[in-house]
Amino acid sequence: MENSVEKVRNIRKDIIKDYSSKNLPKTNIDMMVNEVSEFRDVIVKEIYDEAPDVKSFVLVPNKNKGVNELESFKAGQYISIKLTINDIVTTRAYSLSSSPSEALKGYYRITIKRVQDGLVSNYMLDEVKVGDELRVSKPAGDFGYLKVRDEENVIGIAGGSGITPFISLAKAIDDGIEDCNLTVLYSVRTYDDIIFKKEIEEFNRKSKRVKFVITLTREEKEGYLNGHLNKEMIEPYIKEFNTVLMCGPKAVYKAMNEILLDFNIPRKCVHYENFFSDYKPNEVKTYKLRILTKGEVKAIECKSNETLLVSMEKAGIEAPSLCRVGECGFCRSILIDGKIKMVGGVQPKSLSENDYFHPCITYPESDIVLKLDI
Repeated sequence: MENSVEKVRNIRKDIIKDYSSKNLPKTNIDMMVNEVSEFRDVIVKEIYDEAPDVKSFVLVPNKNKGVNELESFKAGQYISIKLTINDIVTTRAYSLSSSPSEALKGYYRITIKRVQDGLVSNYMLDEVKVGDELRVSKPAGDFGYLKVRDEENVIGIAGGSGITPFISLAKAIDDGIEDCNLTVLYSVRTYDDIIFKKEIEEFNRKSKRVKFVITLTREEKEGYLNGHLNKEMIEPYIKEFNTVLMCGPKAVYKAMNEILLDFNIPRKCVHYENFFSDYKPNEVKTYKLRILTKGEVKAIECKSNETLLVSMEKAGIEAPSLCRVGECGFCRSILIDGKIKMVGGVQPKSLSENDYFHPCITYPESDIVLKLDI
């Protein structure tokens, strides 16, 4: 005998199924929401190389589209780019690598590293030119220094392109926007792979509050550490009270967590930038996916090794998305039927108990029926 809660949930699902396939009239609130777009029009003003397969893009307001200024941001935040590539409408989030003060001067900078088989990174590095128009989201995310929460001494752990939010924070400190001391331990393969090389050298020469320590894992070079980050490398920079910020590959997080335990740094003092969803099923299977919207029902296929968001995008469905790592809640949808696996992300228990989930980090384990609020 089903309990009262399960009964209410089933009634709710029946109501959603009934009404999702109907053409519902637009209301005043629908029109108001449509007018307040999450995305802004910008123009690519400048592109320059930072390292092999790494480029920075300077973005300015597209005044021809009515955008006269850019929103302010906090060092460590990201913006998402919305692109149409081969009829696929998709988004990707990139940390801002400029100073918050530079947004007031009318530009953002993002820095993109090529990802093998990466749809967006390859498009940005190979196809986008100076003068092109792009659409970007408002700055979002909560990674970075927070004075009411963090210690004055901040240790940054960066790997590869994970250096981008730390350059923004270093600039914010240099501009007097943030009040903390920052030591960044930055791991790259070779000297040529160092991103922001000139800027890092400038900080190390002039700044009294910012220091970058670089280790090369596949090369020995005078003036640089050699090998993967370890306890001996970190120990000279650990003080009595520290906040630790990490941004980089998953392997870096795992290794650093073990090392930080040796220094008795509480987990509450360690914060991560999450920009990956890493999951590989034992077997790749194909399932049916039905998407209920305000206007119609769409039926497509989904694979067990791809998120439901990616499956929808490949089918030409412009599903909502921003962070793509289950943090922002922008893609939140309702699971009507089926079994799913949600990998990572943050969601209150009250939402998951009411069948809400994030398609950007969710993989199917059966046929799925979901509702999108579009």
